Order: sequence, then C-alpha cells, then structure tokens
Amino acid sequence: MRERFAGAIAIVIPAYEERENLAELLPHIPASVCGLPAAVLVVDDGSSDGTADAASAGGAVVARLAANAGGGAALKVGYALVADAGAEIVVTMDADGQHRPEDLERLVEPVRSGRAQLAQGSRVLGHADGGVFVRELGISIFNRLIGTLTRTRVTDCSNSFRAVRAELLAQLDLRQRQFHAAELLIEAITRGAAIEEVPVSVLARRHGASKKPPTLRYGAGFGRAIVSTWLRSLRRRPARRRDRAPGALPADPPVG
Repeated sequence: MRERFAGAIAIVIPAYEERENLAELLPHIPASVCGLPAAVLVVDDGSSDGTADAASAGGAVVARLAANAGGGAALKVGYALVADAGAEIVVTMDADGQHRPEDLERLVEPVRSGRAQLAQGSRVLGHADGGVFVRELGISIFNRLIGTLTRTRVTDCSNSFRAVRAELLAQLDLRQRQFHAAELLIEAITRGAAIEEVPVSVLARRHGASKKPPTLRYGAGFGRAIVSTWLRSLRRRPARRRDRAPGALPADPPVG
C-alpha cells in the first residue's frame, strides 16, 4: 500500500452493499487533487453483493471486513491503514454517490494550504437534494447543540465528506461504530484543531436503499454520540490542566 498512499491524498470510502454506486463513483475520482497524487481505499464492511469486486475493478485498494461492523468501525480500519502507509491528507466520502468528486479540490484546499487541519463539507453552505424533513430538522437541532457545547458554529454536523491532516487523526479518540460524523467533528474541535467549513453538494442516492436506521432511532443514536463525545472531552481537559507546570506551554493533545 505504501507506494499508493505515501505522501498522497488518501480517499477512504466505507462501503456496505454498494456495488452499483461504487461502479459509477470510482471512475470519476481524479488521479490528483490540489497538486498531490490521490489514491482510493474502499473498506468493504462485510458486503455480500460484490462491493469489493466493484471497488477493485474501479482501481481502488480494497480492505475487507469479515462481518458488517458499521461505518465508524470501517473508517477506523481505513484510517489506520492509510496512516501506516504514509498518507498526508485523508478524505472521507460516502459510497452511495451522494458526494461529488468535483468537490474534492474545494474540500482539500484549506488543508493542503495549511489554513485548516480539518475541512468539513457543508451542504447547508452548498447544495443538497431533497431529504426527509424530520431528519433534516433533527440535524439542524444537532448543529445548534454542538455549537452550544463547543462554542463553534457548525452547519452540517452529519456530513462525512471531509478532509483532514493524517497527523490530526492520530490524536482523536474515535469510538462510534455508526454515528461517527459528529464524533470526529467534536473530537477535533475540543482538541483545538483549526477547522473550516466548505460548501459541497450532497446528491440523492442513485441505487439501493439507505443503511441508516429509522428516523427516531437515528436521532436518538446521533444525540447520544454528541453528548458522550462532549462529556469525554470534559473529562480530558482538567487532567491536561493539572499536568501543566506553572508558566509552561500547553502540551500536545494525547494520542487517542
């Protein structure tokens, strides 16, 4: 893997039963983004529909999980693999075709330039095809909740289309198997990372059905992930203050 990802932009795509969508998405991923080579890692999350074969045919490196573990768990596997292979910037995209490869340059540029450690895609600042009203209302509420807890304006906390410095990922304590988008964002904010929101488009799924749970269960799980991640950050911060000697500079964030 090192020859594909060392010094490159690693595009990590978790995928579960997404053969048709990957077959359409992967040919449109550019070979370079913002002057750096780009390579794709698809983490097949226990699919049985030929997802891995479609990913391989589309030119991606493929990691296969033996059983369905959840998008967050699949991403953690992907993060570890591309970090070990020496990737410079990690981009995450959904496998369902909702994220546009045409937005990659815009998304990566703040990180590539050094202006941000994390560039968060936002359909609110950009464009979104129509969604379920109740779910969109819930995400709006969760945006406000994260903003209140972290004192940081967030417009699209559920969007997993983002670019992040590989070294920042190593500092984050990521535990969510499913509701991972908000967790990564809160972890980065509470560790003091420089973050920039970037307008992107989120399109309607072309093939297959969403793997998200029903709306109420999705909302409950998403809310728990936000609160638990924020509480974890509160427990971490006092320890860091106690360990600091008088007059000393703040220590680097601990590795999660």
